[in-house]
Amino acid sequence: MKRLLIAFAFGVAGACLLAPGTASAQASRTWVSGVGDDANPCSRTAPCKTFAGAISKTAAAGEINCLDDGGFGALTITKSIAIKCDGHEGGVLVSGTNGFVVSAASTDIVWISGLDFEGLGPAALSLNGIKILSAAAVTVSNCTIRGFGSTNATDGNGIFLNNTGTTKLFVNTTLIADNALIGLEVRPQAGATATVQVDRSISTNNANGYRANGSSNSASINMNVNDSTASGNTGAGFNATGGTGPAQLMLRAINSSNNGTGLVSGTNGTIRFGYSTITGNNLATNATGTLVSYGNNQINGNTTDTTPALIPLH
Repeated sequence: MKRLLIAFAFGVAGACLLAPGTASAQASRTWVSGVGDDANPCSRTAPCKTFAGAISKTAAAGEINCLDDGGFGALTITKSIAIKCDGHEGGVLVSGTNGFVVSAASTDIVWISGLDFEGLGPAALSLNGIKILSAAAVTVSNCTIRGFGSTNATDGNGIFLNNTGTTKLFVNTTLIADNALIGLEVRPQAGATATVQVDRSISTNNANGYRANGSSNSASINMNVNDSTASGNTGAGFNATGGTGPAQLMLRAINSSNNGTGLVSGTNGTIRFGYSTITGNNLATNATGTLVSYGNNQINGNTTDTTPALIPLH
């Protein structure tokens, strides 16, 4: 009997020794702080220092929040996650690399909100603020993205949707500025499909403001931009150019001002626009593809005003 009790005691002790392993389980909500430490469990009372330190301790479909102001570093996202720092300075400052890379499963959903992406350039050649390679859906909300550049004519974008498969992108209340190439570049890879919705956002002082770019022979791009501005870009404010598949850009209540060209529709590209203002550009519109107006726009005050084809309101 004594031997049995001793064996039982050792068994209980062994179980207790193993029990702390459950404490390392990922949490559904984690925290980062400017004075945190990545050796911490990323709890509210013991926050981590960086997003990279926190994401490994956050369960899939969980959320990382900023406890206070700080610079929390670059990140590669490989699962469903929400990273939300609204109300605090959630800084992502990089040099020579991307801010965030989203390389998740085709079923994953990613939410990025309230962050400040800084590329120190574009002379620092910090590639892209947010580069999206794969995910079911990505939302970028209430962010500032500026100063990204590159010499390869591909990177240097504020947001770069360069997806495989099918991806939805939602951008709202976001300022994208001072990037070497495009504020928002939608350029799916060969055979891929992109659906994009942009609301209440600004793209300014880039080479181009917003572009639906099918040059990699994507299957299709459907991009809607509502109540948003492209201003002070050296090239086009808004551009739709397809490849073997179409690139369609629907614009409602947009302002395209003081750009090289207000609206550009290239080969196999389609732009439809209404309730919009096109002013102060060197050229109002330029179309080798399809560019049609609903007839309720203000196109005036450009160095060269153009008259696009009309399409009836339905």
